[in-house]
Amino acid sequence: MDPVADMFSAIKNAIARKRDYVDVPSSKLKEAILELLKKEGYIKDWEALKDEDNTKGTQYKLRIYLKYLDPKKERNAISELEKVSKPGRRIYVPRHRIPYVKRGFGIAILSTDAGLVTDHEARKLGKGGELIAYVW
Repeated sequence: MDPVADMFSAIKNAIARKRDYVDVPSSKLKEAILELLKKEGYIKDWEALKDEDNTKGTQYKLRIYLKYLDPKKERNAISELEKVSKPGRRIYVPRHRIPYVKRGFGIAILSTDAGLVTDHEARKLGKGGELIAYVW
């Protein structure tokens, strides 16, 4: 029911299996979230796998390259991904109630009228919005 939560589950499962990458179905929201995760250093990179013989219309795959902090893949950059706002219960926060994740060591992803931003950027902009996820 929730494509973003499905993407988070796929990422957590791939990390548990020590995979180098994971493929998930695409959406604009997922691409924006992945761009934030890349910018904040939680994943190496991501790419859209668009092939010429795509018969399903506009749906394509996103390949997410996971980031590990050691060569043996014992420590990964993402400790936890937690979806906060769900389809059954949306969570909105005003600008003065934006949470700090792990005392500032993690990030909160918010959907504002300025686009998808982290909690640090939302505080600078003075904007609240829908609280999408916590990452640490």
